[in-house]
Amino acid sequence: MAFIITEEHLAAIAGKSTQMMGELADWINKTCPGYEIDTPQEYAHFLAQACHETDRFRTLQEYASGNAYEGRKDLGNTHTGDGSRFKGRGIFQTTGRANYLQLGVKKGQDDLFINSPELLEQPEYAVWSACEFWGGRHLNDAANHADSDILKKKYGGVVHDVSPVEFISISINGGLNGINERKKFYALAKSVLI
Repeated sequence: MAFIITEEHLAAIAGKSTQMMGELADWINKTCPGYEIDTPQEYAHFLAQACHETDRFRTLQEYASGNAYEGRKDLGNTHTGDGSRFKGRGIFQTTGRANYLQLGVKKGQDDLFINSPELLEQPEYAVWSACEFWGGRHLNDAANHADSDILKKKYGGVVHDVSPVEFISISINGGLNGINERKKFYALAKSVLI
């Protein structure tokens, strides 16, 4: 029997309801199981990260202009205007021309998100892009560890000892940005789902 995520689950994790929660819950239930994100423990990690990245499920587009990403070759931003054009979108805030291109390739239309980056603000693609990221990085492996387990994660050129929630946070964000809030949302998600 599939574990079902409800709008009420999302509201409990975020601390209040938002307009997009119903549609997000629908797409989470339609999309996540196809990526083997289907247990309360996996959802607790997945939704904690999504809650942080979307400002408590309030936005599917990052608030910043994206100008800070201009010229970032590591993100594939090689054309003038790429920073703002390919700023963070979706429930995990997909960022950069290279990542938008990769998602188009996955959909069989290389330029789909290059030509229409705002598609990642639609709940269907917002959830799908996060599932692609999660599955491609095998984050269920970390999510299914006990919270007390110590994992190894390399970032900043150094291998660190980290908890599963820290491992997943670094994988999604590239560092420990917002780690205290991510941990708080994870604790809430566990209390709601498990």
